[in-house]
Amino acid sequence: MKILVLHPGALGDIILSLPALAALRQRFREAHITFAANLDFATAVAQGYADEMRSLSCLPLHRLYLRDTLPEQDLRFWQSYERIISWTGAGHEVFEDHLRALSPQSLIGRWKPAPGDARHVSQIFVDTLRSWLGTSDDPGKTRIFLDEAYRRAGTQWLQERGCTPGISPVAIHPGAGSPNKRWPLPRYQSLARQIVQRKGNAILLVEGPAERGTGRETAADLPPETVQIAASLPLGLLGGVLSCCQSFVGNDSGVAHLAAGLGIPSLVLFGPTSPRQWSPLGSHVLVLRDTTDCGACEHGAQPEHTCLKNLSVGDVYSSLGSLQRIGPTA
Repeated sequence: MKILVLHPGALGDIILSLPALAALRQRFREAHITFAANLDFATAVAQGYADEMRSLSCLPLHRLYLRDTLPEQDLRFWQSYERIISWTGAGHEVFEDHLRALSPQSLIGRWKPAPGDARHVSQIFVDTLRSWLGTSDDPGKTRIFLDEAYRRAGTQWLQERGCTPGISPVAIHPGAGSPNKRWPLPRYQSLARQIVQRKGNAILLVEGPAERGTGRETAADLPPETVQIAASLPLGLLGGVLSCCQSFVGNDSGVAHLAAGLGIPSLVLFGPTSPRQWSPLGSHVLVLRDTTDCGACEHGAQPEHTCLKNLSVGDVYSSLGSLQRIGPTA
């Protein structure tokens, strides 16, 4: 049997779907599962969950939204799969009609929580498969099976930059996709200073393409020998570097899901989004959130969220100190 899974989400969304992919593999052990998503993300984090990865953007997906008759090559492609799971196109009548005509056993589901839906996103992914699985148990923890080549490359990357073997750095990710999901940068600067001065750990600052300069700003008053900036690393290499770290602290972001899925003790700072629905599901994750007096969180009464400002440097430092790596990363 050939099964095709269509996933349009970003890094964190893909990681939250891994329990659903694991349940799919458990149910259809002999099936050939193709996972179509953003290849930069999928090839780094979904190894072991699918037999084949394809780029979602390269599939003839757009024509499913049109009322036109599908060309023969499209028909051959879609009908080459006995079952299709689509986490895109839900609610679009033409798309759903096309896909169900092509694959009568297809499942088409929304995975972003609707208003009033308190389920964790990973549970929503699993619930999509209920008719195939017969049950939709608690998804459990998320586990990323990082390719060993990425782990070796991460170790080499740190060693080439003077990191002492055997002394694991603390990873800090001060960025996030949305500015109102970011803990104030001066507090990250203060946190990094305390970690270096009190714990003696080196700092690894993670910086994504949309967060240029945050690493340099956070490191501004740290001794150069105590800090490395991982700026816009390929995702597999970033996973390898993070797998060498003692712990991780950062905002609600895809990088936080990556760290947690690798088994790194992770402290994640939440603001506008609900951890009940979006928290990482790694084996050792601690979430901090305080929405006290945040009008935007409580009543939607103001455009700016103030919730993250409720978290002090002392709160974060003491919580980070309570995290310990429990066994090797996986």
